[in-house]
Amino acid sequence: MPIKDCQTEKHIVDTAMKVFFTEGRINATTQEIADAAGINRTLINYYFRSKKTLFNYVVKKAKEEFIGNSDLILSSDLPIKEKTERFIDDFMNNLEKYPYLESYMTVEIIKQRLNKNDLDVPEEKQPTPINKYLNEIEKEMSAGNIPATNPVHFILNLFSLMIYPQIMKPLQMKLLNLNENEYNKILDERKQLILTILFS
Repeated sequence: MPIKDCQTEKHIVDTAMKVFFTEGRINATTQEIADAAGINRTLINYYFRSKKTLFNYVVKKAKEEFIGNSDLILSSDLPIKEKTERFIDDFMNNLEKYPYLESYMTVEIIKQRLNKNDLDVPEEKQPTPINKYLNEIEKEMSAGNIPATNPVHFILNLFSLMIYPQIMKPLQMKLLNLNENEYNKILDERKQLILTILFS
């Protein structure tokens, strides 16, 4: 039995992330992942025992990669508009890198709701980067720097404006008669447009 190697494990994880969440092949087999990685399937079984174990690990890693830098931005002491601009840029770059991750998470949330399973919600509210950001938005609204509404609407608008065009990309491309490059250009233009909408 070979000695476990960190580089091999990372290569398997990186390939699986690409297959699952960049290419959207959520149901890909371990053989298909092995082929994409250019390795023997037994190596995947050796490192992860099963596809389910690998998939769960990859979902966790993708979420950590997706959230990590965003949390750092939201926790920073940057001016609110600059912070929001950096957050939009980082979040949308991650959406572009893993376009099927948000779709997968949305489907999982819907499944839980249909099965009437409660989502994981902490019993006590803990301070989080998004809470800090929400408080800052509220202060900016009170100061008259942002149109005054319930600050939660600002957050909901922010995420909706970023996520919807990405998860609906195939349908919107067809409806609007746009090719991949044209639509990606639109998504890139949205980064500045979203900032303008939120701070108008």
